[in-house]
Amino acid sequence: MENLLYRRKILFYSILAGVICLGVLAFLFWDNLVQVLDFFRQHQAKKDQFRDWINSFGVWSPLVFIVTQVGQVVFSPIPGELTGFLGGYIYGVWLATFYSTIGLSLGSYLAFAIARWLGRPFVEKLVSRMILEKFDFLVRNKGAWFAFIFFSIPGFPKDFMCYLLGLSPLRTQSFLFVATVGRIPGTLVLGLQGANLYNERYGLFIVLFVGILILGALTGYYKESIRKWLRGKVDKAVSE
Repeated sequence: MENLLYRRKILFYSILAGVICLGVLAFLFWDNLVQVLDFFRQHQAKKDQFRDWINSFGVWSPLVFIVTQVGQVVFSPIPGELTGFLGGYIYGVWLATFYSTIGLSLGSYLAFAIARWLGRPFVEKLVSRMILEKFDFLVRNKGAWFAFIFFSIPGFPKDFMCYLLGLSPLRTQSFLFVATVGRIPGTLVLGLQGANLYNERYGLFIVLFVGILILGALTGYYKESIRKWLRGKVDKAVSE
């Protein structure tokens, strides 16, 4: 108990120190911040050109974006956060969320099906040993609830998780529900940030960005504790 209170105090003072440091840096480098805002304004002047280029694919434009989302799950050539953000920038928050959800769900299912078809030897070549060792307990349980928690928490390797869950006894229908619904909150936020930047809502963009950073810091701090807690729950469910 004392150790937990001590860790919470450390976390609180770390966040407080970070906020103070950001305030000091903003005061000292105000001119640089102004230059950054000018860069955004200049960048915004070209936003229609960028959107027009994507829309030059015509009716196939959404399909191109969806296929990109599928590819980033299966092959992970580019970060999923970037594609989700660009979706909001191009299509707006709601269409971006809709298209991203389709692409991410299809990509998740393909990764799941490939792992189930080719088996563990293939997954071991694709997923790092560290991730396998940390999350291997998921393949011993068919409970969708545990997988859903992982998909809902930012910072966990969701794309690799699709391959791992393909080795588990989890039903395909349950996996599709987990992979689709669990990703929606993060997808929605990324689309909203892209839309905020396109519509020049810089204040809301910065507020949400800071919120994402704080949430990411909290997730990173407690990620291992959450993983161990869930592992204990899974081990208990398996033993029963």
